[in-house]
Amino acid sequence: MPEPSAPTILAFDTAGAALSIAIWQAGRSLAALHLPMQRGHVELLLPAVQQVLSAPGLKLAALDAIATTVGPGSFTGLRTGLAAAQGLAYGAGKPLVGIDRYTALAASLDNPRGMPLVIAFDSKARSLYVQAFGPDLTPLADWPAEGRNLTAEEATGAVTGLDAMLAGDGVPGLLEAGLAATDTGVRTITAPMVAAAAANELAQGRTGWPPHPLYLAPPRAKLPKDGGRLRARAG
Repeated sequence: MPEPSAPTILAFDTAGAALSIAIWQAGRSLAALHLPMQRGHVELLLPAVQQVLSAPGLKLAALDAIATTVGPGSFTGLRTGLAAAQGLAYGAGKPLVGIDRYTALAASLDNPRGMPLVIAFDSKARSLYVQAFGPDLTPLADWPAEGRNLTAEEATGAVTGLDAMLAGDGVPGLLEAGLAATDTGVRTITAPMVAAAAANELAQGRTGWPPHPLYLAPPRAKLPKDGGRLRARAG
């Protein structure tokens, strides 16, 4: 039996270029699924959650908490993950933990030298979502909690001079822009990273309902002219 300090957590990330789901307990994954995909999360998420739960023979009632990423990332993906997480948590009567994607990735990195960390995600709109942390995972001075939405050149200028470690799928853009830093090679967020960060939040007694999405850019979808109304044909 797991100890009280080792909660069983269902975690997922739908805000990036993958659908990632895991059941986490006592510092390890009991079951996990990671499917690279740019779109289609909404159709696959709940069936995939059921698949991952059934692998170790668990039901929602056996969980201690549900965790999902809150951003930054795809607008549609974030809405999908947040809606599903709130529905599952509410229906099962479980705490819900929202984890920002910067922290999930930064907390997973091995950092024995105590270096600053720069996390960069590709926004898919010719810019990067960037956050700069100290080794204690606190955003550096002048860096807001939500990070910044910058071009690769702007981000490079903002972190030049830091002896930093880099992670995230936006790192290639920083390197192409000439940033000199230590590339960890870690590009992808996985659900076990989200679960590990959520376990830390639970240990600190931090949960929130509902978790607030972290949007750094407006959705790219635009309403059609006239609100989509059909024009009557003349004649």
